[in-house]
Amino acid sequence: MRQFNISVIGLSGTEKDRGQVGVGKSCLCNRFMRPMADDYFIDHISVLSQSDFSGRIVNNDHFLYWGEVRKTTEEGVEYNFNIIEQTEFMDDSTFQAFKVGKMDPYSKRCTATKVFSAEKLMYICKNQLGIEKEYEQKVMPEGRLSIDGFVVVFDVSPVPNRSVEKQVEFVQNVIATIVKNKKPLVLVTTKNDDAYELYVREAEKISQRKDYKSTVQLIETSAHESINIDLAFLMLAQMIDKVKNRVKIISYQESAKSRKELLDTRSEAVTRLIRNQITDYHILWSQGSKMLSQYREWNEFLNIFGHEAGQKLFRRHMKKLRDDHLNKKLHQYLDKFALALEYMLPDIGALNIIDDDAWDCARNYLQNHIEFEQYFFECPQASWTELVDMDEAEDEARIPFDVLETSEAETVFRNYLNSVQQDKKKIGWKQQFKMLLEESGFVTPGKQLSEVRVLFMGRECFEALSEHDCQQIYDIHQDEIIEKSKQNFVELLLEHAQYFLQFKNVDIITQEDVRQITDVIQEDSRYKMLDRLDQERRVMLVQHLRFIHCPIRDHCPFFNNCVDSLIEEVLADKSATSNHKTPGVGVGVGVGGGGGGWKTTGNGSDRTLNLLIVGSEHLASDLLNDIRICTGSKGEYIYENQTYYLNYRIANGDMEAFKAIDVYSSGLICVYSNQQSFETLKDNLERTLLCNLELEDKFENLPIVLVYQPQDLKENEVEYLRSEGMRLSEMLHCDFIDHTQNHQKYVYDILNIVILSLKLTEMKSYDPYPSNHTDLRILCCIFCGDQYDIENIVQPLVAESTLVKASEHSIIVDVFIGDAKRRVEFILSSYHGTNQYRDELIHGYIYFYSAKRRSSLANLSILAAQNANIPLQIIAVTESGGVNAFFNSDICQFLITEGNALADRFKGSFMTFSADQYVKFAFYNPFLKTAWDNKYEVENLHVEESITLDSGEGTLESSVNQMPRPPPRHESYMLSNTLGTDGSGSENYEMLPTRSLNSLNEERDISLDEIYDENNEKPKHLHQNCTESDSCASSTERRVRQQNAYYKASSKASKASAKKQKKKKVAIPVQTPRVPPFGSYVSPPEIPLHYQRMTVVGAGEKKKPEAGVPEFMKSDKSPEYSMVPELTAAGIFGAENLPEYNMNAKCLKDFEKHEKRRIKEETARMRKQQEKEKEQEKKLKRKLKQNAKGLAESVEAQFGKLMISSEQGEIPIFLNKCVEFIEKEGLDSEGIYRVPGSRAHVDMLFQRFEEDVNTVIDVLDIPVNAVATALKDFFSKRLPPLFSKDIIKELEEIAGSRGVGSSKLNVEVKTDRSCRLIALKSLLQKLPPINFAILKYIFQHFVHVSDNSKLNSMDSKNLAICWWPTLIPIDFTDMGHFEQLRPYLEDIVQTMIDQFPYLFCGKDAFVMV
Repeated sequence: MRQFNISVIGLSGTEKDRGQVGVGKSCLCNRFMRPMADDYFIDHISVLSQSDFSGRIVNNDHFLYWGEVRKTTEEGVEYNFNIIEQTEFMDDSTFQAFKVGKMDPYSKRCTATKVFSAEKLMYICKNQLGIEKEYEQKVMPEGRLSIDGFVVVFDVSPVPNRSVEKQVEFVQNVIATIVKNKKPLVLVTTKNDDAYELYVREAEKISQRKDYKSTVQLIETSAHESINIDLAFLMLAQMIDKVKNRVKIISYQESAKSRKELLDTRSEAVTRLIRNQITDYHILWSQGSKMLSQYREWNEFLNIFGHEAGQKLFRRHMKKLRDDHLNKKLHQYLDKFALALEYMLPDIGALNIIDDDAWDCARNYLQNHIEFEQYFFECPQASWTELVDMDEAEDEARIPFDVLETSEAETVFRNYLNSVQQDKKKIGWKQQFKMLLEESGFVTPGKQLSEVRVLFMGRECFEALSEHDCQQIYDIHQDEIIEKSKQNFVELLLEHAQYFLQFKNVDIITQEDVRQITDVIQEDSRYKMLDRLDQERRVMLVQHLRFIHCPIRDHCPFFNNCVDSLIEEVLADKSATSNHKTPGVGVGVGVGGGGGGWKTTGNGSDRTLNLLIVGSEHLASDLLNDIRICTGSKGEYIYENQTYYLNYRIANGDMEAFKAIDVYSSGLICVYSNQQSFETLKDNLERTLLCNLELEDKFENLPIVLVYQPQDLKENEVEYLRSEGMRLSEMLHCDFIDHTQNHQKYVYDILNIVILSLKLTEMKSYDPYPSNHTDLRILCCIFCGDQYDIENIVQPLVAESTLVKASEHSIIVDVFIGDAKRRVEFILSSYHGTNQYRDELIHGYIYFYSAKRRSSLANLSILAAQNANIPLQIIAVTESGGVNAFFNSDICQFLITEGNALADRFKGSFMTFSADQYVKFAFYNPFLKTAWDNKYEVENLHVEESITLDSGEGTLESSVNQMPRPPPRHESYMLSNTLGTDGSGSENYEMLPTRSLNSLNEERDISLDEIYDENNEKPKHLHQNCTESDSCASSTERRVRQQNAYYKASSKASKASAKKQKKKKVAIPVQTPRVPPFGSYVSPPEIPLHYQRMTVVGAGEKKKPEAGVPEFMKSDKSPEYSMVPELTAAGIFGAENLPEYNMNAKCLKDFEKHEKRRIKEETARMRKQQEKEKEQEKKLKRKLKQNAKGLAESVEAQFGKLMISSEQGEIPIFLNKCVEFIEKEGLDSEGIYRVPGSRAHVDMLFQRFEEDVNTVIDVLDIPVNAVATALKDFFSKRLPPLFSKDIIKELEEIAGSRGVGSSKLNVEVKTDRSCRLIALKSLLQKLPPINFAILKYIFQHFVHVSDNSKLNSMDSKNLAICWWPTLIPIDFTDMGHFEQLRPYLEDIVQTMIDQFPYLFCGKDAFVMV
């Protein structure tokens, strides 16, 4: 490897000699020695201080040692270069060249072939001077160098204060000297990137001088651009080395072009690299450079351009990323802003602006808009760009309000403003053109726009709109009028329903038929309107005839809106949007929140607990705070891996809070802390759960949690309130939680109890009736196309709490009709859909028709005529109810009048129904009562029609098998018609059904096989009538007898048996309980479903008296033992009993005599046994009377003065005075015993009586309701129970609330109402005398109250509801037990009121059937 020492020379000296800047020797050396951009320095000064001049870098010499570098040619030849720069340093104080001994002029000194300088250090940059140790230190080899060649520099750029002649002269002189010394040289032009053409030509002239003999090579360079630098030195090295194949000298233009391509390639590669690798504008330069240093492209770029250029490129990329991100975010905000404008500023007219201030007004309007915070937010601390940079707005969907300060936002607003204005104009033109079409009488169905275009020419709206818009609007208008005309034509056909009826059974429609139909309707304008659409009109006519012939849903002219389809959708929606519903209050499992759903037993998917917390003062709020602390801010609670979401509501513990509770909720949390809050809560719970009829259904199966939170009380008070709370919870069968005993997790216990109670409720069967049995079937008929919402008709039905969906078109509701709860099936159908029910048993029809549609009434007339013998109700549906519907329009007045006349013609009822008015289920109650009253006429008619339609055999077997005769109804003797009330609790008591032991009789289904014998000649008799006439039968039974075909066929036999029985009748102190004759419909008891219906005992069996039956029940006065039927052969040997025997007359007679003898002997034996039991009963009574005396003494000792006997004998004086006051002042008080009195008045009354038993209530100024409440408290808190536990168990058995297997009473006693009434009287006689006297006294008072029920709304039923928990204190095991016994215990108390003369006074009983 060759070593060359090169000396770089050029014009130097003072500014006067060289101009303002040098010729570029230092930059040329710098670029050659250190080509990397970071090592290249532009500023190299020649003016130094004395210290810098004498330092080791300059070393008191006028040349610089640039160091040693290795270069390689394209052929792979390596050369080592030591570079010397000959220059002239100036003193910064004198600006003259430093004097170093005997110094030659620069022009001579620079061409020296040997240089000497001991310990001279390599020069790097001017910053090195004075701090040499901080840079690389390299000493010039051996302190001397022999120069092998020269690089002569010629600056071709224009420099002030320097003439080209001076430089040419200098260059020529040094070249001449070098040539003379026979040293190789190259002439290098520098600064060609800023070259002056004249100077370039001067340099070319120098190199081309003949006297140089082509030894001077000219190379054009640029140190700044790093062009041809290495080429100059390599060329010189090859000249020194005398290489023949030297490197090719490339012109500056070509080199610059190649260099630019290289730079562009490197820049593109790095730009692409940065764009791919750096995507987050938050990355710092230190992080980014470290990431990029792994890539070759980045390192090559840094070598060429340097780190500064790389950093500059990086920062430019970061800025672009940020700008792009901000622009993207801005466009997102602007898109949202456009949507916000559409919502917040739909009407530009609201701004009241002109164009100049439109934008400012819009911003002010938006900032003051009520929905501002929904779309915008303000952040005064930072601008929106800073928020974006800090990623503070990433999760914020709203728009920073300062975005509206940008010009882009204003542009969006201006565009929106222009768009709205243009759209508004266009919409106005479209509306005007649409109105023009509607007002024009020439635009008829089927006409083209071209036919009527001339009518609209010149109109602004028509001219302003495009052809496409006009045609579009015209087509829409045509579709509308065609559709309207078709509807009118269908109405025309439907209005002629009576005429089309003749085609119902016609299989083939001829052209003559069509012509006749056309003759009838062609004069109507609705027919003429479709003249241009004759083909479609014919199709519609044929379709209508098909519909008349086969009226099914697919043929309905309103197919898409057919009533049958709409009903399915409505009922399906009600079923799908609701889950299990348990009527109750408070904490409702949420169950969707929707009303009117079906009753199901499945678990709902929606798990939301709507907690209602009831408590006085701050107690409810404190409990709510504890719940929120335990469930977190989101209100989530996990129970058995199921998440429940909690909603909260607080209510004060008063009656209004209970009334406001949603009926579809299902639980309640009650909290108390002291005596006052407990009494308030207790009173309201008792009034709500036990005595309030208005809210009774709400609290059925209600989960309740009673929470005790004692605050600042004495220990004895805490214990007292705790025991009272536990007692109240036992009475209500709810859970009790003591906050003090379980402070840490009492909230979790509350939530667990509520959820568990709801789950248990869901598991219970809710249906109290067999699913296959309904008492009434009502068909509701709605005409297709009537313009009212079907949901308004269905809503009163589906809102019932007992609702069950039976099928896609029917629902079943349990409703009180008369004195008992009946199951009514409502079938919802279209008019044409009623055909599918024509062979089924329907008890009543409800026809709805539109009071503004003639066709609706026309089709109703036909349907009503087809079912004229069945109860019907016609309901006219109006747009607005009352008088307005009648007088607002002539057509409405006419149709309502005609509908009323139609109802009168068919002896039905007529009502109006406003489509926009909500009605309750009571709206249908009168008609249901009518349908129930006519039930048996309808059923008999249905049976007769079935016989008529039979095959001709004369048997009813087929029809009977399809629909067995249902049982008769029982009417409540207390029911009065009060349909004019508003439906609130206090006004509707007379409408409530009276339920007593009288209503515990159900009816047994009797098949026709039991009524008729094989030859269908006369009915069978298993029992004879027990009375001489029908006087002991109810009005209902007499009506049934008149209607029943059986009674018509057997009247003679019945009279004969009645006369015969009269002779055997024995007088008894009460009216004889009847055993109804076989042939009338016997009424089994209304007992729980798990009781099995008892069968008739066979003829050969012996009945043994059961233990526990009172003696008088076994006497000859008892219907079971005294009323021995006179059995006939037909009754004993029915075909179903002895199918294998063929008995002759003689055998039958012998058997009958034998059977009579056996029965006579059995009767005698029973009478002897009865006499023995009577004696035992008398002994028992004497023993009970002795025990009663001891009871009276203990009671008086326990309760003191309140129990002092009154003038009435053994009646407590407090009871006596309260009853006298109530009967004097309160018999006309509405809701007496139901509406509670003030607790303060109650306490005061007790206190006064304890102080003075002769207290006169009249002078105390106490309301009658408070006295009534005190009387109830006297029985519940201060008087021992009137019934012992054993008596209460017998009461349950008499009421039929216990299972047959567990009952001690005879089955006949349980299944016959009269027998149970006698058993109840016997049970009351077992009471101690004082208990019986108190009971008789209070029930006599109840009779007086119920006699005034029209004034006080408290009949026997309502009194029983309020008083049974007080009089019969049973310890219920759970809420289910409570719900099971409640109706039967109510019935017992009600029966004791209704049958007071018989039970307490020894008079005959009132037998209600």
